[in-house]
Parts: sequence; C-alpha cells; structure tokens
Amino acid sequence: MSRFLGVASIDTLAGFVAALRDAISGESLAIEDLCHAAAETPHRATMDGETHHFRCFYDGVALAHLADEPVGVRTESPAGESIEVRASSGGDVDVTPPGAAMSFGIAGDVETADPDGPLPEEAYEVICPYVRAFSTRESYERWAKSVDAATIGMPLAAGVSVAAALVE
Repeated sequence: MSRFLGVASIDTLAGFVAALRDAISGESLAIEDLCHAAAETPHRATMDGETHHFRCFYDGVALAHLADEPVGVRTESPAGESIEVRASSGGDVDVTPPGAAMSFGIAGDVETADPDGPLPEEAYEVICPYVRAFSTRESYERWAKSVDAATIGMPLAAGVSVAAALVE
C-alpha cells in the first residue's frame, strides 16, 4: 500500500486512511467517488428503496456515512456465502452472521503510484478485489493464503470505523 500511495511506510489502518486521503488531495470521498458498477454485482447497498451495485462491498458501508442514513449492504464472500450488514452514519452496525470478518488489502505486484497520486480507477483495480467479507475469520485466513496480495483481516463490525474515517 505504501508503494502504491507513494509514502514511506503504512503501519496501521489510521496510517492507510491518512495516506489515502493525502493521495486524493486531503479531500474526503464523496458518493460519486465510490466504485459504482454499471451492472449487477454480488456487492450491493440499498438505501431509501434504491439499490447501488459496487465493485467492492465496502463502498456500501461507506455509503451509510456519506448519505447520513442507514444502508443495508449485502455481499458474497469469495466462497459464495451471503454476508449482510446494516450500517448507519452514527457507527451502528448489525452484521449477519455475527462472526463475519473482512479484509483490507492490495495486489502483491502493485507498482509505485504516479507522483501526482493514483487515479481512482487504479485503486479499484489493485485494492477492491482484496476488500472482501467472510462468514468467519477462518474463511478469511484460508482465502488470504490463496491470493497474491498483502491483506489484513478483522471483525467486519470493527472495519466500519475505517469507512467513517475515509469519508469524513
């Protein structure tokens, strides 16, 4: 991640958030910055009866903070298991199944970012495939061993604060 964002080192999720925000000129993300998909995907968020499809399930969680209202997120794990999240801008989160985990990551063969910072499309290609939800921590660990990426795993509910930090 540090190579991609053009920084010396990223040791924490807070460091990741700071480096990503610096890469986008210190601005917070907006709804149009999320990785929307033109067609249906396994990663969708519903808000006010409208469904948004994303390349990455995590954008649905971020949507709750951007829209300042509850969002229902449904995604599939790499193994095809259904994971659902109800998130609100206040940080409330309800996860099904309760022991669900998530990953943050980046492709293992990523190039150093352009000196002006990565384009959003570049980030989608190297980050989104590695931000995934899993029914259990064990499922995450099996998947992490099978991909050429640097990832970290955490309880899905704990990852909601990272989405809030990215959009604030």
